Amino acid sequence: MTANLQQQAQLRTLPIEGMNNFRDMGGYLTQDHRKVKWNRLYRSDHLYNVTENGIAMLKPLNIQAVIDYRSPNEIAKYPNKVIGAEKIYQFDPNAHTAELAAQFTSSKENEDENLVNKIIEQKQNGCLVHYDDIVMKQYKNFVEKPECQKAFASMLKVAANLKGEAFIQHCRGGKDRTGFGAMLLLGVLGVDKNQIIDDYMLTHINRLERNRQKMAIYRQLTQDQEVLNYLYSLIDTKPEFIEMSIDTIEQKYGSIQRYTEQQLGISKAEIIQLQADYLE
Repeated sequence: MTANLQQQAQLRTLPIEGMNNFRDMGGYLTQDHRKVKWNRLYRSDHLYNVTENGIAMLKPLNIQAVIDYRSPNEIAKYPNKVIGAEKIYQFDPNAHTAELAAQFTSSKENEDENLVNKIIEQKQNGCLVHYDDIVMKQYKNFVEKPECQKAFASMLKVAANLKGEAFIQHCRGGKDRTGFGAMLLLGVLGVDKNQIIDDYMLTHINRLERNRQKMAIYRQLTQDQEVLNYLYSLIDTKPEFIEMSIDTIEQKYGSIQRYTEQQLGISKAEIIQLQADYLE
């Protein structure tokens, strides 16, 4: 990880107590030499763990809308804290492959144990699928699956109607679903591919300590290194994941903006509105 990304993580990540991946997407330069406004576009992990102090830190940001990509099951288990936003939207892309969806079906108390046991069982049955293949499929699903297209089109339409108000988009960890949503939004605004990938990879930096703690829990449940490696891959962030989405879009549609117009039904007027509201 480059020193520049470390600096970007420090610059963009807000130390909201109880959260590990809350950040500002402002400051990126567009291809027509404009800049994304600061203090308008936020992305994060879920708001379940935010403390009272954290909520007090969020209030001055004047966030008017929350876009939640989690499933009803996740929301029921991990309800967001109220942070003062007037508009709450739930757009579930339902993008998880069957293997990933298994993580979210366990009860909250037994989630880690059930996940470890499931992976051990898959290994014993000789059907442990390479995780990168599963994630790559999910990032292709984001682009092509009708439920995903509906969810992310809804996000862009909401954003275009917010009149430049600050909003946050999030899923559970702020990595996959949020990563794709942030990619679409930055792409529509005119930010180039390299900056979008850099923004995505800030999640890797922000989750290092959280991932270390998670692996410590997993090591209490199994000593099988192959299973532990697989478990780490579940929580890792790699550039090739978001590149799969971008490359799939570019190969078929030429650009992110054309994809949103042709496949998501975002009008030129809505794109112009987004750019007028969130660029300077």
